[in-house]
Amino acid sequence: MKARVLFVVLLSAAFSASAQFDVRGYGGVNVVQLSTDQGTSLIDGVLHNRSVSSRPGYQFGVAVLFGERFYIQPGFQWTTVSTKVVNENDVTGAELTDETTISMISVPLRVGFRLIDPEVENIFNIRVWGGFDGHHVTSVDHSVNNPNTGDIDDGDYSNLIVNADFGLGIDVLFFFIESGYQLGISPVYTGGDQAKANSFYANLGVRLSFGY
Repeated sequence: MKARVLFVVLLSAAFSASAQFDVRGYGGVNVVQLSTDQGTSLIDGVLHNRSVSSRPGYQFGVAVLFGERFYIQPGFQWTTVSTKVVNENDVTGAELTDETTISMISVPLRVGFRLIDPEVENIFNIRVWGGFDGHHVTSVDHSVNNPNTGDIDDGDYSNLIVNADFGLGIDVLFFFIESGYQLGISPVYTGGDQAKANSFYANLGVRLSFGY
């Protein structure tokens, strides 16, 4: 509840302080890495060495940027992340491989700064930002459906996964590109595993500016 109130207050303050805003649509790619990507698992009573590697995922979404030099940017995003899990039999060396794709609804909230005054120059700009991103897992798809591998589903994930978000963006005409890093704050799973998700991402998009 407190987070919702803070979001509304920040959004209202940004909008009342300036009638200038951008509407942005974008798509891009991401690579995620769990903080605990190595470990062991017990399959059919046999110890397996587990390793987790990342695969490219993607995201697309919309956002509204309110403000001039300083701005606030709430958004809504659909995100997929992909990982590859390899369980190696500790006795025989045989491997069980499962590639997993996770779909999420994401709600990013950024506070940023334009290095160039947009009232002076609205054709080109450079932005830096920090903020938070909340994720909710909607589905989990496995390339291997074997109950002995201990597959997890969407019910095994935390209801809200929170990441800190830092990045850099460049605006040129009505296009923009941006890249950033998300640092995991809350655990990914509901169980005892305290793994957190860190990720790199890059976006390409278009923007419509109003009020400049």
